[in-house]
Amino acid sequence: MSQSSPKPAQSRGRRARFGSAFVALTALIWLSFPAFPSPLAAQGVTVDEGTFTLYLDGREAGSETFAIRQSGEGAQAQIIATAEIQMELPEGRLDLRPALQAAGEGMEVSAYQIRISGHRQEEIYVTLGDRRFRTSVRSERGEQEREYRATPGTVLLDTGVAHQYYFISSRAGEEGAQIPVLIPREGTQFELQVSVVGTDQIQIGGTTVNARHLRLEGRGETRDLWVDSANRVLRLEHAAGGYVAERQQLP
Repeated sequence: MSQSSPKPAQSRGRRARFGSAFVALTALIWLSFPAFPSPLAAQGVTVDEGTFTLYLDGREAGSETFAIRQSGEGAQAQIIATAEIQMELPEGRLDLRPALQAAGEGMEVSAYQIRISGHRQEEIYVTLGDRRFRTSVRSERGEQEREYRATPGTVLLDTGVAHQYYFISSRAGEEGAQIPVLIPREGTQFELQVSVVGTDQIQIGGTTVNARHLRLEGRGETRDLWVDSANRVLRLEHAAGGYVAERQQLP
């Protein structure tokens, strides 16, 4: 991971590319919703959608309403994952609006943006090019750009966003896997070791169901993830942050 200090002309060029990626991704997000008729919406399918209740240190702290939609198949597949997240933190309210675009059979990340408002104001954009992820972080402190290795199979996970773990469970296989991850809000990149714990019975919306239990270990932290047979996230626990996301209803 390295931080760049581009010349003014280079910086303007990069901002233009980020701006173009932002406009394109925003257009795709709007087109992915059924309320806006279009060829993409007509041909697309809903991979998953729903709402998580969020807990911090044992108390209910907010919700995450999300949708993952796909158009096309195989190498032509295009996935758009969006969410609206509201959380009440000790320091104040925090609203997150992440939007991720992935493509192809491997669901490789091609673009990402997240808008953060409330007690913090920040926008983060991620684009893929030349085997690098380029990020632009815009906040009250100004603008910062960084680059990260775009290792094949990298999954983008953002802090406090539960539905993105679908992309982890989809890659875990029957015996687990080692998956490179990028966390844009933290500006970190590391390997996540995913192991299959087994099958547990958990309660979702008052119904007891069998769920596949995955354990995710990396950077000295452990996350526990429960998913259904279609890899849809049912529950996520991140002990280090006291964070729990639990599905309100079964998919």
